[in-house]
Amino acid sequence: MLRPQDKRTGFNQGNNLGKLPKNEGVKKTLTFASGKKVSATRIVVAATELKSKTAIHKLNPRRQESLTLDSVRDILISIEQEGVHTEGVATKNEQGVYELIDSSRRRFSCLHAHKELPLWVIEESIDDADLIAFIQTTQSVKRLSYRELGVDYETLMKEGAFTKIDELAEYLSLGRETCRKRYVAASIDQVLISVFPDCEGIPNGYYAKLAKIEKQLSKENTSVTKFISSLKLNDAEEEISVEDKQKSILNLMETKLKKPIDKVTWNTTKLADFDDKNTYAKVLKSNDNRGLKIELSRLPSELYDDIIKYVSDKVNAELVDN
Repeated sequence: MLRPQDKRTGFNQGNNLGKLPKNEGVKKTLTFASGKKVSATRIVVAATELKSKTAIHKLNPRRQESLTLDSVRDILISIEQEGVHTEGVATKNEQGVYELIDSSRRRFSCLHAHKELPLWVIEESIDDADLIAFIQTTQSVKRLSYRELGVDYETLMKEGAFTKIDELAEYLSLGRETCRKRYVAASIDQVLISVFPDCEGIPNGYYAKLAKIEKQLSKENTSVTKFISSLKLNDAEEEISVEDKQKSILNLMETKLKKPIDKVTWNTTKLADFDDKNTYAKVLKSNDNRGLKIELSRLPSELYDDIIKYVSDKVNAELVDN
């Protein structure tokens, strides 16, 4: 099964799809990666019909359930004020619904802002491989997250009967480490991810830390839901940036799971009394019973040799017994 983010091919739109007049019916020729040229017609979906007349194409990998006002903050204000300037690209199904190959974030923003959405509608049948190649070129505004990129890796592992990440990486023509990171990111419990604002926009470096947190919760038999509910999230922090909120939540999670480190103390016992204050023999034992120190000063060197030999013999005998 081909994936848009793993298909390594180029795409040439052939024409500039920038700001255009709102004339419906204008046509463009699109050239796809295979070299196939197709005609596309410009239409504008009214705000009142956007929900019923548009849907997300099955090959569009953007996680729709993760779209929030935070995740579209980079385009929302512009769309609210000026509408959408850059057309999306769609196909039209048998029910007359426009299936968006890209522009799902623009659609989400338009639904919120009650704005119309301009689209180039492809008039001919296009192979999935060409559509996948096109989708790869649409990530320049907001790239897909590791989770979105790896969303079906587990399914691919099962379908290909792969037992190692190396096999999946070779199948997808990816580096092993890249494939592993995406697989791990996609495997993290959605409950743990969803607590972040713009959860699909968190830095990729967060995923390894979240996987570690999830592993520790599993080890302690603590459910992710229970852990999240125990966090004291500050909803009043409206003025700080989304990025700072994300960082704050991760720090809160890591701090919550940190185990208190008990300070090791040492109990000292004198082994003998001497007239000379600079001569002593004492043993220091840690309060956790994991450490033992013997301190000797100004005693005969032969005694040191005997003590070392005695300790060595005892330790080695213990190793043999075990």
